[in-house]
Amino acid sequence: MRHRLVVFGLVLAIGALQGSPLAAEQPVFSVQDEAIRTIPDAILLPGDLFRLLWQHLVGPSSVSDLDDPSAEHVDVAFEPRAILYAQMPQHPYMAANHSNNMHCDSSMSDTYPVAGPSSNEAVVTSRSQGFGGYGTVAFDQQGRIVAVFSNGRRFQLELIDPYTLEELASYDLPARPWYWLLSGILPWEYIGAGMYFFLDHLDRAVVPTTENTILVLQTPTQGNQFKLVAEFDLSGHVVDLPWPRRDSVAWVLPDWSGEVYWFATTQGVVGTVELETGTVRTLRLQDEVIENSFAVDASGVYIVSDHAVYRFQNDAFGEIATTWRTPYDRGPGVKPGHITRGSGTSVSLVGVADGLVLVTDNAEPRIHLLAIEKEQGSIVCQVPLFEDGRSGTDISVACFEHADPCGNGLGLYSVLVENNWGHHAFPRSRPASGLVRIDLSRKKDGSYDWEHVWSSAQKSIGVFKLSLGDGFVYMYWRSESTPITTWFLTRVDFETGAIAGRTQIGTGLGFNNWAGALFLHPEGGAAYSTTIFGLVQVRDPEI
Repeated sequence: MRHRLVVFGLVLAIGALQGSPLAAEQPVFSVQDEAIRTIPDAILLPGDLFRLLWQHLVGPSSVSDLDDPSAEHVDVAFEPRAILYAQMPQHPYMAANHSNNMHCDSSMSDTYPVAGPSSNEAVVTSRSQGFGGYGTVAFDQQGRIVAVFSNGRRFQLELIDPYTLEELASYDLPARPWYWLLSGILPWEYIGAGMYFFLDHLDRAVVPTTENTILVLQTPTQGNQFKLVAEFDLSGHVVDLPWPRRDSVAWVLPDWSGEVYWFATTQGVVGTVELETGTVRTLRLQDEVIENSFAVDASGVYIVSDHAVYRFQNDAFGEIATTWRTPYDRGPGVKPGHITRGSGTSVSLVGVADGLVLVTDNAEPRIHLLAIEKEQGSIVCQVPLFEDGRSGTDISVACFEHADPCGNGLGLYSVLVENNWGHHAFPRSRPASGLVRIDLSRKKDGSYDWEHVWSSAQKSIGVFKLSLGDGFVYMYWRSESTPITTWFLTRVDFETGAIAGRTQIGTGLGFNNWAGALFLHPEGGAAYSTTIFGLVQVRDPEI
């Protein structure tokens, strides 16, 4: 079986760890309000208990730090180094770039212009509501967290203090129906309503729901509650599936004109809804499914299905027009660790003057990074990734265009791709390593060269992020050399791929981020990760 039941117990003898190397690595914890439940360190799997007992009976494990990529020794002092980059256009109807959706901006770049937490004395705090976590974390104009919490069935939009993690306001979203488990989609595989939303230019959360509606909710001022501003019913425009399966409006983004929302469903419906009239237009990608979020710019909307990459536009009559369709190698089947067959990446856009659309395919024996010319949809570069037979990703790439000191693009694009291939069984992921940096360079004749700059053995199955402000890639992963599963926030140097530092987060199942996403605060110095038991914050002590 691909998945197994989660079995865990409470460890009462945590004091046995005192005086061990593990205890010496504990980070500095801030004092939190007693009303805020924190993620407990003592939720352990049977394997953790066995390894802990074994260590105390026969001595330390034979697994050494040298065998554990998460424990790589840092023998060089890595100083933060900002990266010169060409700014992507700000969407006029979304909140500030790098703060408005799961992948930071309308280009889905997964990059931040600010520095993350780089102090060796980082402060770690958390909040928990029991089992459940946060798909998307956005930030309003006051720097507060706007996020959707879900435990698989229940969904709640929350406003959270970014430093204390206190809940300031909440709004109950529609829950999944009682028969949701009968569909065969387990909580950690769910990519539907509520997991993805965006924050608009007026600090309104635009959230697709389990009832196939789109809710527009105004973020409250101090002391107020979320206010429902608008609701659009799309339930009559999704694919009708046999009970108990349901199609789901999973993604929504605004058109560059601000006149319509674009949306997509997991069963391949692409549509628009006019904000003034509520008029809905759709087209169906026949026999295709959509697993990943899409991107939007002034030229149109870019969507990847399990067969092809598309660009759609609104024509002169407001109808949906397919500008181009680019098929790719979808591979012979679903790769280990993936949710569906086909590309596992969201669509990412990079470059302004000569833009590229970036996805990966699902080819065997190795997947490829595909660079697609934005205007015509032609593939201009294919880069093989990772090892034969152990190559796959279910996570969006991070990308940007290098710039000169004046901010002008140089036609040099850096792309980071994470390997998620592996026989995962919730809650234990087993990905192949690691992370690669690919540079694409545009030549004078318009063609492209590529260079494999470096590979890192650092593992993860979560949505990593790149800080352009300090030159570090932020990843979240566990140690594989400690008796109790221990989780770390790791910094990878963008220039070299070396481990630049790491911060211990916590121990046990509660801190497992299981394919969750990382986020950086727009003012810098703080990072956030969802876990399967809540939300973790890591911040520099001076903040």
